[in-house]
Amino acid sequence: MVDVLVGCIDKFLAKIGRQLIVKTQHFLGYVLYYNNYIKSLKEQLKKFEVKRKGVSLEPDEATRNEESVEPRVNEWQQRFTNVDIISEESTKFLEDEVPTNIPKISYDAPPLAIGHQSSTKFRNFESRIPTINRLIKWLEDDSENIISICGMGGSGKTTMAQEVATRVKGKKMFDEIIFIVVSKDHNLMMVQEGLAKGLGLRFKATNLEGRTDELRKRLLQSKKGNLVILDDVWKHIDLKYIGFPFGKEYNCKVLLTSGSVDACKAMGCLDILRLDVLTPSEAWSLLGEVVGDSLYDPNLHETASEIAKCCEGLPTAVVCLGRALKDKSHEVWKDTLKKLEQSIVLENIVGVKEEVYKSLQSSYDLLEDEEAKKIFILCCLYPKYANVPIESLVRCGVGLKFFTGVDLLIEVRDTVYKLTDKLKSHFLLSTGDRKSTVKVHGVVRAVGISIAFKSNPNMEQFSALVIHEDRWPRGILNRDYNAVSVVSNEISEIPSRGLNFKKLELIQLACPKISLEKLNTVFKGMNKLRVVEVWNMYIPSFSSLITSLPRDIFSLCTDCKMDNIGDVIRPEEFTNLEILSFGRCDIEEVPVQVGKFANLKLLDLSRCHRLERISPGVISSLRLLEELDTGSKWWGDEKEGDVSLAELESLTNLTYLGIRVKSSNFLPKNPLFEKLQRYVISVGVHIEKTRSFNNKMVLLKHDSTDTSLGGGIDKLLRKNTEKVFLCGDGMKTALKELVLSGFQQVKNLTVESCNSEETAYLLDYNYIPSGTGVFNNLEKLTMKKMWCFKGILRHNGEGLPPKSFSRLRKIVLSVLPELTHLFKQSVVKNLVLLESLHIEYCIDMEQVILNPWSSTLESTTENKILLPKLTELIMNDVVNLVCFSKGGNLQVEFPQLKVLKLEYLQNFYTFCPEEINMAFKANHRGATFQSLIDHKVEFSSLAELTLTNVGNIKEVWCGQMPNLVHLQGLYIKFCHMMEQVLFIERPSITTIEERIVFLKLKEVILFGSNRLTYFCRGIDHVEFPQLRVLRLCWLPHFRSFCQEDSNGHPSSVFDDKVTFPNLETLEVSELYSVKELWSNQLATSQFGKLISLRVDKCHKLVNIFPSDLQAQFPTLEKLEVEECDSLENVWDFHGVQIRSLKSVHVYECPNLKNMCSFNTFKGLSSLQTIDICKCEMMETVVADDHKHGITDEVLSLVKLEEVKLAFLRNLNYFSHKKCDMELAELTQVIVKYCPNLYTFSHATLGTALATTTDSKLESAASSSRTITIQDRKTDELR
Repeated sequence: MVDVLVGCIDKFLAKIGRQLIVKTQHFLGYVLYYNNYIKSLKEQLKKFEVKRKGVSLEPDEATRNEESVEPRVNEWQQRFTNVDIISEESTKFLEDEVPTNIPKISYDAPPLAIGHQSSTKFRNFESRIPTINRLIKWLEDDSENIISICGMGGSGKTTMAQEVATRVKGKKMFDEIIFIVVSKDHNLMMVQEGLAKGLGLRFKATNLEGRTDELRKRLLQSKKGNLVILDDVWKHIDLKYIGFPFGKEYNCKVLLTSGSVDACKAMGCLDILRLDVLTPSEAWSLLGEVVGDSLYDPNLHETASEIAKCCEGLPTAVVCLGRALKDKSHEVWKDTLKKLEQSIVLENIVGVKEEVYKSLQSSYDLLEDEEAKKIFILCCLYPKYANVPIESLVRCGVGLKFFTGVDLLIEVRDTVYKLTDKLKSHFLLSTGDRKSTVKVHGVVRAVGISIAFKSNPNMEQFSALVIHEDRWPRGILNRDYNAVSVVSNEISEIPSRGLNFKKLELIQLACPKISLEKLNTVFKGMNKLRVVEVWNMYIPSFSSLITSLPRDIFSLCTDCKMDNIGDVIRPEEFTNLEILSFGRCDIEEVPVQVGKFANLKLLDLSRCHRLERISPGVISSLRLLEELDTGSKWWGDEKEGDVSLAELESLTNLTYLGIRVKSSNFLPKNPLFEKLQRYVISVGVHIEKTRSFNNKMVLLKHDSTDTSLGGGIDKLLRKNTEKVFLCGDGMKTALKELVLSGFQQVKNLTVESCNSEETAYLLDYNYIPSGTGVFNNLEKLTMKKMWCFKGILRHNGEGLPPKSFSRLRKIVLSVLPELTHLFKQSVVKNLVLLESLHIEYCIDMEQVILNPWSSTLESTTENKILLPKLTELIMNDVVNLVCFSKGGNLQVEFPQLKVLKLEYLQNFYTFCPEEINMAFKANHRGATFQSLIDHKVEFSSLAELTLTNVGNIKEVWCGQMPNLVHLQGLYIKFCHMMEQVLFIERPSITTIEERIVFLKLKEVILFGSNRLTYFCRGIDHVEFPQLRVLRLCWLPHFRSFCQEDSNGHPSSVFDDKVTFPNLETLEVSELYSVKELWSNQLATSQFGKLISLRVDKCHKLVNIFPSDLQAQFPTLEKLEVEECDSLENVWDFHGVQIRSLKSVHVYECPNLKNMCSFNTFKGLSSLQTIDICKCEMMETVVADDHKHGITDEVLSLVKLEEVKLAFLRNLNYFSHKKCDMELAELTQVIVKYCPNLYTFSHATLGTALATTTDSKLESAASSSRTITIQDRKTDELR
C-alpha cells in the first residue's frame, strides 16, 4: 500500500512541481496582463494543497501514536521544499478556496484545537484586563509551568481560559492547546483520556502507569510545547503521575481553573490569580447586552437596576437572569426582584439553578469539614451585605458546641479564623469591609439559606430559618430548626400562636418595632435555647430582658440601646451562662449582681462608651473568666465604690484583657499583664481603637524619661506585641524593649508627638548583630510630629538581610522637620510589598531615597529603584523636596502605581535627575526646567495623577510616547512653570502622524497654570474616548490642545485635532488668549453627549456659537456664560439650534447686545429658564434676523417656565421681531432695574401669566402667577 502511495506521490508531484514553477514564473512576470494564468495557477494550487493535506494526514497520525513512517515519505517532504516555498509565495497573492467535501480515506480526523473556536462569551471588561494580561505574560515566561485562575462559581473562569486559548492560538505560541473539563467527580484515567483525545493519541496501554508513559512521550514530541487547560478542578491532581513532563527543558504549560485555592496550592501552583466579580457598571453593561433595548424602558429601569445589584457582579447570574427575563412583562421582573431580595433560590427560572446555584452548592458539598459548613451557614443568617464579625461566629460556635476537643476560647477563636480562611479559599466567604469581619456574596448566601432550610436537624445537620421580611411567613413557623434569624424593621407583632420552636438552639432578633413586653413572650417553650443574639432594639434594662430567657442559655450577646443593667433577679440560676456581651449600651455602672454569673468565661463591655464604674467584687468573683474587656472605664486612681487593678490578680485563667489605664504612673509594680496571650492595653491614650479579642496591642503615652514601665508591659513589648502606638517624650523607654528583638514581632507601629533627642532613630543597625533581620513582620509604619527624628534606620548603607522590611505595606510620615530622606537605596530592594507611601510636612527632606551612586556612573551599570507593589504615592507640602532620588544612570519603576499625588512641592522638578540642580532653590535663576516623568521613569499602571503647586516642572511627560492606557483622572493646579502637559520629541522633518489616545481618562482639570499654552506638543491628534468632565480654568496663555500649525492662523481651543465623543461637562474659564472656542472644521458629532457648558472670563470671545460651527450639541441642557467682556452675542445670527437646551444663564457681559437671533431662538424648543443679568449694552434678548420687524409666524416655546431679566439698563424689548408668542408654561417673570424695557414683544403674548398686547409689562402684575417688576428709580416692588 505504501509503495503504491509513494509512487503516486512521486508522479503527481513531479507534474505539479513542473506546472507550478512554470505558472509561477509567468504569474510573477506578467500578472498584470495574463488573467488566464492566474486562473490556472489557482486551480493547480488547489489541487496541490488538497493532495498534500490528504496524503500527510496518515503520517501525522502515525507520528502522534509513535508509529514508524515510511522513509520515502520523509524523503519526498525534503525533495519538494522548493515547491513549498513557491507555493507559499504564490498564496500571498491568491486566496486559497479549499473545498469542504473531501472524502475520508482511512484515517482519524486530527484533533480540533480549542483556539479554533471563537470565544464569543468573553467581554473585555476593564476589571478583567489585568488578569488576562498576566496570563498571557505568564505563557511567554519560561520560569513557571503552572498557573491558576481561582474564583467563585459563575465568576467567568472558564470563559477567560477559553479566551486565553484563543489568543494564544492566534500567536502560534504552542503546537497544541488541549482543553479538559475535569469536574468534581473526576478520576486520573478520565483526565488521561481527555488529554489523549486532545493530542490525537490512541492509548495502547490499559493501565494508568502505561498510559502515563505514552502521554509523556507524546507531549515531548512538540517543538513549541503544549498548553493544557484543566477546567473546573476541585481536588488535587498529581500531574506528573498522569504524564506531564515538567522542567525547564520542557515547555509544557498547565492552566487551572478552580473554585478552591487549596486544591491549586496542593498541585504546586504558586501563581494564583483571583478572579473577582464584575464592577456595578460592568454588571449593568452585561445585563444590557443580554436584555437589549428594553432595559432602558423608564418603567423597567429601576427594577432592572436593583436586579443587577442583587447579582453583585456575578457574571453567570447576570447572564442567566437577563436571558430569562428578556422580553418578559414588568410584573415578572418585579416578582423576580422580590425573590432575590428575600434570598430565595430561583428554581423555576430556566438555567439559573443549573448554571448559577449548582456550582456554588458543589463548593459547599466538597468542603469535607462539618465545622466549616456550620460556620458558613452561620454567616448566611446575618443580613444581606452585612459585615459579619468573626467574634460573633466564635461566640455562637462555642454556644452551639460546634467544636470538639477545643476548650479555651482563645483556641476556638484560632479555629474560627482558620475555618473562615478555608471558606475564603473556596470563595464561599470574602474579607469584610471592616477589620475582623467577613462577607457573603448575595447569590452564595441564597444558596446557604436554601441549604440550611432544607437540612434535617434529626440527622445531625444544622438547619436554619431566615426571616428578613416585612411580615411573618406562613406555614413554616412550627418546624424544627437549630437556628432562626428574624431581622425586620417592620415586624411589630408576635404570631398569635407564638414561635413554637421547641428544638431551637440559636435565635437572632433585630426588630426595633417589637416592644419589650412582646419580646419577653418570644422565648416561651424554647427550652433548648443556648445562644441569644439581640441587636438594633431598645431594651430599658438588662434585667428586663434576662428574666424572660431560659435559664440554660450559654451565650447572650446584646447590641442594643440600653440605659442600665438594672436589678438582676436570681442571676445565680444561670449556671450555664459563659458568654455575656454588651454592645452600644449607655450603661454607666456594672452592679454587683453581675458578679453572681459565676461561670462566665467571657465578659465583653468593649462598646460601653459611657461606662465609668464597676462595683468592687464583681471582677474578683468571676474567677473562671478567660476574656475580659472593660470598655471605656479608666483604671487607676479609683474612687470609692469602684473596682481596683488588684482584683485582676484573682483572674488566673485570663488570656485576653481589654483595659484603659489613666497613665503610666498607675501601672502596678507587679507583672500583672505578663501572661496575657491577647490584649488591648491603653495607657494614657484617649484614641478610640477598634477592639478585637484577637489583638496583641499596646497604646502607650509615656512622658517621663527616667521611669520604667510597670505591670509587665515591658515584657509584652519584648515578647509578642504586634500593634504598638507610642507617644510622649519618654517613649524611648518602650522603644528599648522593642529594639532588643529588632522589632521582629511588630506588625503595626505608630510613633508620634515626641520632642526628645533620644529618639533621633527608631533603630541603630550598627548595634545589631550582623545578619540579623529587623522589622521582619512590620506591615504599617506611621511617624508623626517627631521634632528630632532623623531616620527610621541608622546604618552604613549596606544591604539588609532579605526579610527586613519585606512585609511592609504602608508608610505614613508627617511633620518630621529633621528628616532628610526615607531610606538609603540599599534598603529599597527589601520593600517588595510596599503599597502606599504618604509623606507630608517634612520640611528638610530633599529626596525620598538616598542614592549613593555618583552621577558619573558608567552607563552599563544597573542603577534601579523598583517598588513592584506600590499603588499609591502621596507627597504633600515637602517644601525642599527636589526629586524622588538622584544618581547616575538611575531608573525608577513603579509598575503597579495607580495614584500619584504631588502637592505643594515648590522645589520639585523631576523624579530622578543625575544631580540636584541647586539653581531651583534660588528663585529659578540659571535653572533649566525639566519634565516630571521621562524615559527613566515607568508608571505603566497610573490611574490618577494630581499635581498641585509643583513649581519647577515644564511638562508632565517628555520623550517617547508614554503608556497612559490606565489613566482615569488628571488634575493639574497652580503649576506655574508648566508649558504643556505632554511633549513628544520628533524629528524636525517627518511625515508620520503621531496620535495619542487616553483610553480610560474620564476627568481632566487644568487650573491656575500661567504658562500652559498647549495640552500637548509633538502630537498631531489626541483622543479622549471616555472623557466625561473637562475643566480648563485660569490658564491665561492657553491656546489649544495640540500645538498650532506654523501657518499662523488663529487657533481654536477645540479643533479637528482633538476629539471628545463622550464629554458631558465642559468648563472654560479665564482663558485670556482664546478668541475662538471651536473650529469650523469640527465634526457634527464632536460634542454629541455634552450636557453642561460653562464659559467664564474669556475676554476675547465675540460669541459662543459662531454661524459657521458644524457641531450640533444635541444633548446640551445647561449653558452658563459669565464675565466675557468682548462677547456681543451668545449665538451668532445663524448659530446652531440646540433643541435640548433647558437653561441659559448670562451674567456680566458688558458688550452683549443680544442673546441670539429669532431663528435660533425658536429652535430652543426645550428651554425652561432664561436668566440674564448685568449686561449693560443689551438692547433685546432675541434679535431680528433680517430687520423686517414683523412676521406672521407664532413663536411657541411650550416649556419655558421662568424669565429673569436684571440690571439691563438699555434693554428695550425681549424680542425685537413682531410676532405672536405662545409661552404656555411661563409661570414666573422677574424684571429688576430694566428702566427702558417698554414691552415684552411688539405683538400678542400668550402666557400662563396674562395676555399682554403692546402695553407696559406692568399690566401683567394683576395675574395670579408670579411677576416681579422693580424700577431702578423707586427701588420698590410693584
